[in-house]
Amino acid sequence: MERDTAGRPSEATVLGLDNVPLELPIAGPGSRSLAAFLDYLVVGIGVFAWGALCLAVSTLGKQTGWWMLALFLVGFFFIEYGYFAAVEIAREGQTFGKWAIGLRVVTREAARPGPAAFLIRNAIRSVDLLVGVPLMALDPLSRRLGDRLAGTLVVYEHAAAREMVLRRTPSGWSAQEAALLEAFLWRAPEMEPWRAERLARQLIECIRHDDPALAAEMDPSLGPVDALGGLAKSA
Repeated sequence: MERDTAGRPSEATVLGLDNVPLELPIAGPGSRSLAAFLDYLVVGIGVFAWGALCLAVSTLGKQTGWWMLALFLVGFFFIEYGYFAAVEIAREGQTFGKWAIGLRVVTREAARPGPAAFLIRNAIRSVDLLVGVPLMALDPLSRRLGDRLAGTLVVYEHAAAREMVLRRTPSGWSAQEAALLEAFLWRAPEMEPWRAERLARQLIECIRHDDPALAAEMDPSLGPVDALGGLAKSA
């Protein structure tokens, strides 16, 4: 895979609808680790406050040290998990660290993940503190264990900053398939013309197969990309 001067993957191919490849600017281990470092500064403040409270209770109440240690570890998990899961859900795939670096969590189809995906990907974050970076370094899509379980990717923000909304969805298409078409439409201007045209032709063939009536409404005088663009409007 090609990498830019910062050592991050410049693009990675993700297979979507009927194995149509789309390119996503995948965030590499370096940028993700930096974002995580900034996030853990925030988490560290919460953990420090919780630790101080546990210590005060242990001192004033003369509680057994082992019980306070167990209580501290349970609180640490909930602070860490609660921060990442809640903020990613509230900010639609961005923690404050990801926002600072310009990253966002998306699905493999470049769509917006649902709350369940954010809850799953952060449930084993403590495990990923140990194995996450090696897994990202070995994976072409830079996924840690949580990403693999949740079906998510982390991409650079400009990949998720614009959206297209379909005026009409091809008959029988799922939400993920529609999201794939939307993702192609707003990324097409940034692709090499030959690549965008090839992908557009493949998508049009899928539409012709699944919804001939919709395919018949496309203007045959337009190129493949422009013909697909007639199905969408800017969000």
